[in-house]
Amino acid sequence: MIIEQIVKAAKSNSLVTQFRLRFPLVFLYLVVKPLTWFRYSNEKQLLNKRLKTSSQHPSILLWTTQKCASTYTTTILAQLAQANQMATADVEAYFSVKSINPKQYFADENKRKAVFNPKGYYLGPLREYYPIEALSQYKSILVLRDPRDVLTSFYYSKKFSHIVISKEFYADRKRYEDHTIDEFVLDYIPVVKAVYQGYIDHLLHQPSVCNLPYELLVTDFDRWLDQLMVFLALDTVPEDLIRSLKAAEHAVKPSGEETSHIRSKAPGDYLKKLKPETIDKVNLEFEAILAALNYT
Repeated sequence: MIIEQIVKAAKSNSLVTQFRLRFPLVFLYLVVKPLTWFRYSNEKQLLNKRLKTSSQHPSILLWTTQKCASTYTTTILAQLAQANQMATADVEAYFSVKSINPKQYFADENKRKAVFNPKGYYLGPLREYYPIEALSQYKSILVLRDPRDVLTSFYYSKKFSHIVISKEFYADRKRYEDHTIDEFVLDYIPVVKAVYQGYIDHLLHQPSVCNLPYELLVTDFDRWLDQLMVFLALDTVPEDLIRSLKAAEHAVKPSGEETSHIRSKAPGDYLKKLKPETIDKVNLEFEAILAALNYT
């Protein structure tokens, strides 16, 4: 609990925010890396094949990408899973602080099979597609956002709001520190496009995948959560938890500040932040993806 409070303060406390922005490498080595020794116990056990579960419910996977409320969504799913005695792990978060490339790691079939089990686990968020064996046996949730808003939000995350979690992330931030938002967005198109194309090619139309867009989450959370619960078909549905989740979401207000973890939730933020010529280029690059996801 203390560790999670420190992490929360790093995202929301103004003094901590200013310190980590002014001295990112000091914060990395004095706070982030030491916390890793105490966090991620489930993830370490999972990778060593020691994370046990008593649940026989189909395992749940959250497929998404950064800037799609992935941290928030995984908190919801983890609570629901734990209420049903499912084991939970966020392997990608552990990989990020250990500088392990998940795509390279999961290219190994044996490593995939060691991590992914179709019964009794919640594993997420997964922020790009991996060829998991027997995927139809899982309950997969797909949460994507208009990629134009994702690109816009990425700019503020890379430059300001996201905690520096590794030397690689710091190098990435330094690379973009002199970029305008339009320059960043145009440069980052291939990264986001590859993730979305992977999901469209492999997940979007699969019957075992429930598509619950980010826009529904932020505009009608109650309906988003109700659809999620129907799809998951969990044995235990704690009504007090459902009420608290809905109440908590209604209380969340974006700050609008560059350094805030929740800067803007409103769909269409890219229209306010990008130049018309940048929007035209992004629309052209993502034309097929926008059509597939009904963002046209």
